[in-house]
Amino acid sequence: MESTSEPIPPQADEESQPEGPERRPRFWHWLTRPNELGQPVILQPRSVRLLVLLIVGNFLMLGGLIYVLYRTTTTIPPMPEPPPEVVIATPSPGPSPTPGPSPTPLGRGGAIAFTLRREGQADIYAFNQAERSLVRLTYHPAEDRDPAWSPEGNYLAFASNRADNWDIYLLDLVSGALIRLTHDPAFDGNPTWSPDGSQIAFESSRHENLDIYVMAADGGEVERITTDRAPDIEPSWSPNGEAIAFTSLRNESKDIYTYAPQEDRVTNATGSPDLDEFASSWSPDGAQLAYASGPRGNPSIQVAAFDWDARVIDQSQTELFGAGTSPAWSPDGQTLIYAYRRGERSHLIAASPSEWALFQEVYDVEGPMDDLAWTDLALAPRVLARLRAAEPTAVPPDYVELVQPTPITGTPYELVPLDTISSTRSTRLSDRVDDNFQALRQRVIDEAGWDYLYTLESTWLPMTYTPPSGHSRMNWHICGRAIALNEDPYDDPDAPLVELMRESVGNATYWRVFLRAAKQDGTMGEPLREPVWDLNAREEGGEAAVEGGAFKEKIPQGYYVDFTTLAANYGWERVPSLWRWRYFWPDIRWWEYRKTDDLSWWGCMLEIHSPEAIEAAFGPIPGYEAE
Repeated sequence: MESTSEPIPPQADEESQPEGPERRPRFWHWLTRPNELGQPVILQPRSVRLLVLLIVGNFLMLGGLIYVLYRTTTTIPPMPEPPPEVVIATPSPGPSPTPGPSPTPLGRGGAIAFTLRREGQADIYAFNQAERSLVRLTYHPAEDRDPAWSPEGNYLAFASNRADNWDIYLLDLVSGALIRLTHDPAFDGNPTWSPDGSQIAFESSRHENLDIYVMAADGGEVERITTDRAPDIEPSWSPNGEAIAFTSLRNESKDIYTYAPQEDRVTNATGSPDLDEFASSWSPDGAQLAYASGPRGNPSIQVAAFDWDARVIDQSQTELFGAGTSPAWSPDGQTLIYAYRRGERSHLIAASPSEWALFQEVYDVEGPMDDLAWTDLALAPRVLARLRAAEPTAVPPDYVELVQPTPITGTPYELVPLDTISSTRSTRLSDRVDDNFQALRQRVIDEAGWDYLYTLESTWLPMTYTPPSGHSRMNWHICGRAIALNEDPYDDPDAPLVELMRESVGNATYWRVFLRAAKQDGTMGEPLREPVWDLNAREEGGEAAVEGGAFKEKIPQGYYVDFTTLAANYGWERVPSLWRWRYFWPDIRWWEYRKTDDLSWWGCMLEIHSPEAIEAAFGPIPGYEAE
């Protein structure tokens, strides 16, 4: 059969095609004559050579790629050596804390001062970054706290009750001279310097209310600058001198306000009625304000831009840092430090405001740390030598725990009767803690002026004791290491001698107990700075019945002693409320304190009771094997 298609003409060589618009691409032939698709293509000798070269080149490139991949997977470059770990030196022997290994802080050097409570009292320490060392600045048996560096760093203002009254003092770091700046019988505390060093702002209760005052650096020319009936505390002077930031409870919660001296104007800078903001600290350029935010016992650190025209923080430029309190800036503004407490230890954290998630632990120590302050002037070697030479060689203990000799047979320790204590139940404690309790009792008498621990709800309880519904039978009262405080001074509606502050620690609710001082002349205790919780308000119904009480409308005036802190100084721990505390009174447990000394409950029981009696009442003792 003959083909009906036309014969395919020979392909013209590429060089023979016309130039310019007359030239067509090779595929144009197939577009104009589609009936010739599928016919064999005859390659010219030159095209064959180009095709061979293309195939060879592809094989060479593939071989090179395989070689490179092989070398990469089989040859691992050596890892660079890690930088040497920086270790903070251990301070000289004495009562100073012992730091552990930790990196240097961000930013430049200088010295960081802070308040540290150890061995039952608060003192001021300084961390000298030049030598990576810690030095104790005050040694008086009274309370010293709230350090504030002068602008040039040669002086340190702080608050102390060493003259049986809270006043502002000035420490000359070069000479060691101590100058008392205030002499008013009212409470004075929390000093802060003006940028030029000519004035000091502080908080005071001179008119039976906490307000902000300003005085000359030598203690003269005292002027009251806030007059609101709510407490105004924690002043912080801006670097340009145009404002003083302070904390106020004017709207039933803590907010940060600013006072402009030239305009005599007070402005609410944070304006968050449902959130507490406190402990403000200016950045060195005055453009930002760092502060603590959140519930008492569980605050976090925030940094916000400050709008100088409106005198408020810019809510759109607020950054949240980690959990902690008492923020302070480095002199160059490149670092923010704050204190974070976990368990019985405090951690000094350094963070970079410009680098997200860049944090370093500078220092950690046992005990509460607070009131951080940073200066760019490091402590001179002669100052360090003088301070260390002043360290006492030995600190006498607050008490001596006298324990009866261990008997040959029977339990290691006994229950000791407390003959001088009044209770509706038997008053006995373990021989391991009875002297400690009596020392705490005397400390309360000295601080508060009355014997609150004379009457207790209970101390020791027998193993046959039936606890309230939902409470564990494994009660620390049974082994003589717990006390239940007297509730009567709290229940007096007309003149309560006990006030409670509610604290949230994680998801748990704790209570801080305050005792009203017997003398209200400023020689005992200090004013309250937090709203107090009224548990009895639940009886009025409404929201208070749902919330288990309510905050009192006004913070009680007068002077109070923090019993919870005093008890912690002697190792007595408060316990958290149980989950039904809002409607089941026994679950509140604000009155419960125990001294565990890191013992387990089983270990506590074995100190007082025989294994046979324990197992008969509570079952097998974990990990115990009879000899």
